[in-house]
Amino acid sequence: MGEARNMISAEYDRVIRNALITQAALGCFAALILDGGIIARVVGVAVLGFWLCTVLLVLRRRFKPSRIDLAFIQWGFWPVLAVTVLRQAFA
Repeated sequence: MGEARNMISAEYDRVIRNALITQAALGCFAALILDGGIIARVVGVAVLGFWLCTVLLVLRRRFKPSRIDLAFIQWGFWPVLAVTVLRQAFA
């Protein structure tokens, strides 16, 4: 198991954990809203889009992430969510 831990830089640990906690909390709140699942679906799409981008970033720079990569992983969910909400509103 220790070998798998070294596949990416340790710098990713904190920002990925923060992103997971934020998205889990928001996902729980979105699931509690009684609107027929519309907001939960929008949040789910944003989460999926965010993690696809995050996987691409991590695969691109596994061992030496830039500050921008780390900032996107930690705070990038909010702009992705905003774009997803706007896309849903004007679709």
